[in-house]
Amino acid sequence: MAKSSKPGQIRKESRLSGHPKKVLLDYEVPTRLEEIEKLADAVNQALPDRNLAFAANLCLEELITNTILYGLKGAADRFIHVQINLVGEWLEILLKDDAPPFDPFKQAPKPNLHLDIKQRPIGGLGVHLVKTLMDDVHAGFDGTGNLIVLRKHLPQQTAD
Repeated sequence: MAKSSKPGQIRKESRLSGHPKKVLLDYEVPTRLEEIEKLADAVNQALPDRNLAFAANLCLEELITNTILYGLKGAADRFIHVQINLVGEWLEILLKDDAPPFDPFKQAPKPNLHLDIKQRPIGGLGVHLVKTLMDDVHAGFDGTGNLIVLRKHLPQQTAD
């Protein structure tokens, strides 16, 4: 069963310039593809801005699907930790898994965007979409698992 902690908790600070970090969603996704829909519902609740929620869900679906199918080879007894934070003017999405080391931003094959649609192989655009939708992406391995960090700059809200 997916676990979620209470949103809205504030952590002392983030790696982003020491800004306070407000946790919007803290969620454990079981490594079964059908669980991604439950995560999407939780993201939609945590991010009321429809465009932001759509971008976050698209990125999460692509990265989690790849982790389940390729990194964990379909193992259905694991979890991927997802945390969505508000840090200053940034939305920060963290994904942590215990798959073998893999950096999708450096190791995934780059798609050939110049091919005709009929010549293009199925798949291969997910990581490209993530990089396009987010302003900052990086991944690393800390000895216990992969950590993917996605960041999206949020436009300043103007007072009406």
